[in-house]
Amino acid sequence: MIKGRMLFSTLHNRSVKTVITSLVLVGAMLLAVSTQPTRANMRLGPDYSAHDFGMQQQDGWVAIKTDEGILFVWNVRGLYFTLLIKGKEIKPVNDPEHIFFMVDGKALQIQLAPIKDFAPDAKEKKLDDTSILAAHRDWESKFIEELLHSKLKVQTFNTKLSNGGNASMWQFDMPEAMNTEAKKQLYLTVVSKDYVLLLNSEATATISDTELRKFLLDTIATLKTYPTPIDVKALSDSIRKGTAP
Repeated sequence: MIKGRMLFSTLHNRSVKTVITSLVLVGAMLLAVSTQPTRANMRLGPDYSAHDFGMQQQDGWVAIKTDEGILFVWNVRGLYFTLLIKGKEIKPVNDPEHIFFMVDGKALQIQLAPIKDFAPDAKEKKLDDTSILAAHRDWESKFIEELLHSKLKVQTFNTKLSNGGNASMWQFDMPEAMNTEAKKQLYLTVVSKDYVLLLNSEATATISDTELRKFLLDTIATLKTYPTPIDVKALSDSIRKGTAP
């Protein structure tokens, strides 16, 4: 999936995936805002304030600076949520098609996959979240095997979140010929409405999979969903004033 030091690319076009070609990390760039699901077309200034750029409720995503790191806000395709990404140094990876951050040296990709893409009969069969997450893991890992021409030994760790929800964490070792930098790929997935939300990172010689599992679990624990589009301007203002919920 990933090749190069803490860098990502994309696997295929049926959903947002991780990959093999390296990307360039642009150190001078700050945080990105997108009015489309996967294309960043606005850059935030040093204070990361969506308010300064007149952001409204749009079909897109935005990252807002907080005291702990950034608040990632998603307003796309009827799904509305926030994730608090905690870190002292957070930078975006320069990929206009996908969402990647470097968080204190740890790579983080945020993806969403429509359930209908890998389990079209999920509602008919009344699949629970655990079954949906297993179907997504199998679908995703099968494609990766085909791409890498290598059989993967996938380890799965099902877990309960602090809110009682189900999550699936799975990982695999990179093939020997491709593990010079990235040693393992780690995924954490949860079901959110008609989608699977996926956080992806990579273990390296200096960042262990144990450390990354905690990082991903701590991040997903901050997930907050909303029934209606999030008012980005109001949220940004409330964060500035210290009154954010």
